Amino acid sequence: MRIGRLDVDLTRVDGSRAVLVGRIDDSVSLAVLADKLPTGAVTIDTDGVTFVNSIGMREWMRLVRALRERGCTITLERVADVLMTQLNLFGDLAKQATIASFHAPYVCPSCGAEASPVIEVGPNAAQLRAQTAPPMPCPECGSAMDLGDFPERYLTVFKG
Repeated sequence: MRIGRLDVDLTRVDGSRAVLVGRIDDSVSLAVLADKLPTGAVTIDTDGVTFVNSIGMREWMRLVRALRERGCTITLERVADVLMTQLNLFGDLAKQATIASFHAPYVCPSCGAEASPVIEVGPNAAQLRAQTAPPMPCPECGSAMDLGDFPERYLTVFKG
């Protein structure tokens, strides 16, 4: 299904999982998506989201609100870093869903490599609550990588 500049794949047989690819901007009305998802547990994978602007965040808020009003529990998987930074600005919005995993930028101080790995929240929950990025090995040299941005931009939503 295409909504503006956003492709949506409802991947489970019961339609409870949506995979988003593209831009969440003024071309998107996410209310359409809320109507397509069932009540109950819903998972939204935003790995393929490449852009979110302020109008897109308004649409995201409307989607989350509509799902919650219908009694849905929302799990976010592989949250794209462009969306993760926005969720950290709107702390209350992030608390409306459970973040299972997300992307964050990492940089290797040894070789300069950059990566945006998926961070699983469950096994790293204590570190994330402490506002510390979990260690990630460099895919090029194997050294420990560092978070390539301020922790507040990616980890505030986990603050205990």
